[in-house]
Amino acid sequence: YEGDYSSKSGAIPDGEESELSITVDVIAPGDISFFKFVSSESGYDFLKFKINGSKVGEWSGEDIAWSFVSFPVGIGQHTFKWEYDKDGGVSEGSDCAWIDYIVFPAIDLGLSSLNDFSLLNFKIFPNPSLGNFNINFNDSNNHTVQVYNMQSRLLQTHKNCIGSSTFDISNYPPGVYYIKILPEQITYKIIKK
Repeated sequence: YEGDYSSKSGAIPDGEESELSITVDVIAPGDISFFKFVSSESGYDFLKFKINGSKVGEWSGEDIAWSFVSFPVGIGQHTFKWEYDKDGGVSEGSDCAWIDYIVFPAIDLGLSSLNDFSLLNFKIFPNPSLGNFNINFNDSNNHTVQVYNMQSRLLQTHKNCIGSSTFDISNYPPGVYYIKILPEQITYKIIKK
């Protein structure tokens, strides 16, 4: 979906599954989102997404394009798992699934002992926003801030952001937008009402 790489289910025989999972500590309520692409036997071979062992989404058949999905997540330890399950019979399409551009809610990365940039060194508010929002940086570094829509189209680039910076997306329709902070490569989601 974005860039040169994505995660693809493994080559597996009939009746088997390929899985990818991660367990993280979520430190603030939010959403986990990702883009998925499925090419499989409709109704039989599925890409499944589970949170803490509970299935929250499944897809099969032939996607014609990447599609975005998002699920709410509360505070606490969570295991996110993507599974591609094959039944014991027919294979259709590419017989696999891809995921890309996973955006996690705020998670504990164990960076509190580092002296350089960490997730705690800036604050975005208000979020949700009516279009104007601020980013307060708690360091003296120059940051570049990019604003993307849900289709990953770059809408704005702001260079040399230091201290408190104000951003305006009021000319864009309501929805989910992504704020990428460079050079740290940290992405946050902001909701415009």
